Amino acid sequence: MHFDIPAAVEQRRRDFRDFLDREIRPVGDARDVGGPLSRPELDALVATLQPSGIMHASLPESVGGTNRSFLERILLAEEFARAWPSLAVTIDSHNIVVEIIARQGLPWMQDRYVPEGISGRAIMGDMMSEPEAGSDTRNLSTRAERAGDDWIVNGTKMWTTNGVWADVAMLTAVSEPSQYEKDPRRGVVHLLVDKRISPWRARDLPIIGLKAGTTGHIVFENCRVPGAHLFHPDDAGYTQNLVVRGWARILLGAWAIGIMQAAIDDAVAFARERRTFGKPIAAHQMIQDMVAQMHVDLETSRLLTYKAAWLMDQGRRCDLEQSTAKLHACEVVKRVTDSAIQILGGRGLTTDEGYRTERLHRDARFLAVAEGTSQIMKLIIGRRLLGVSGL
Repeated sequence: MHFDIPAAVEQRRRDFRDFLDREIRPVGDARDVGGPLSRPELDALVATLQPSGIMHASLPESVGGTNRSFLERILLAEEFARAWPSLAVTIDSHNIVVEIIARQGLPWMQDRYVPEGISGRAIMGDMMSEPEAGSDTRNLSTRAERAGDDWIVNGTKMWTTNGVWADVAMLTAVSEPSQYEKDPRRGVVHLLVDKRISPWRARDLPIIGLKAGTTGHIVFENCRVPGAHLFHPDDAGYTQNLVVRGWARILLGAWAIGIMQAAIDDAVAFARERRTFGKPIAAHQMIQDMVAQMHVDLETSRLLTYKAAWLMDQGRRCDLEQSTAKLHACEVVKRVTDSAIQILGGRGLTTDEGYRTERLHRDARFLAVAEGTSQIMKLIIGRRLLGVSGL
């Protein structure tokens, strides 16, 4: 692995950072505290993002994308989260579903939904988790039953990023309960559901951070989905789902890195300006101790996450590295943002006076739970190292 980032990639990263600082970060600083964006507000932000290329960076060139490497996309995600974590999670989660359609969908799906995804005319989500099935994918209860050429879906999904806004979603459902009960890798299908064709009910589940986004509680009641919307049959859905989960995990590592960088930037700037006992607090040894540990946490997270992305670019199996990066980055980000609050003191606790620190701390807490808790990451790591499942 080479540690030098290609000059062209580094330039695109700097350009994206400049764009975010100019067009997005000031909006986030003013708007995040107000709670979930309205759909018109989200549409306007998607339009603002279009010149940056982020809406199609991950897509193959055959559908109008630029086919950026996993490593470059991690760098862009890091910068996005540094600027506004809520919007980064919203847009990157949407883009993952668009990418799945672009790379794995049938030609008609690519023709219809990829342009809608790039433009933001259709917002997309991933409907996997349920009230009793988050990390435990063996406990899904949402059912998809054949009805002639169509599917009838009944069940409840939870924790769907973009769930309130979603026009289109990748739905995981049990199609053959008897097979699924014997082997959770079988009897499961993925359906590409379009709310405009197959309506469902959605409400928001407010969480402690990422306030500008929405987290959906979704209910399907005898929802009819056309048979042509079968995305993965039961012999492919499980494997493909693992691939998506792995990519999402290092994406969360990148978001953690961006949040850490933002917290360190603000803490360092404050420490240089704030004076106590006749000198800047940056000159106090205790402050330097905290900043040094914050830097170590940031850089180790970068190395682990970049390595996992690099391995993905080589086409190599890296579930161990993905889980390691996700576990480390999403745990230490809590410590880094907590230290930033400590350095800012009372100003680190306030939502007033223009300080981001308390928001970053709340946003960070989401990461150690989403896409597999830290405890699940440890089980994956342990299984790979020991060759025995710890469940």
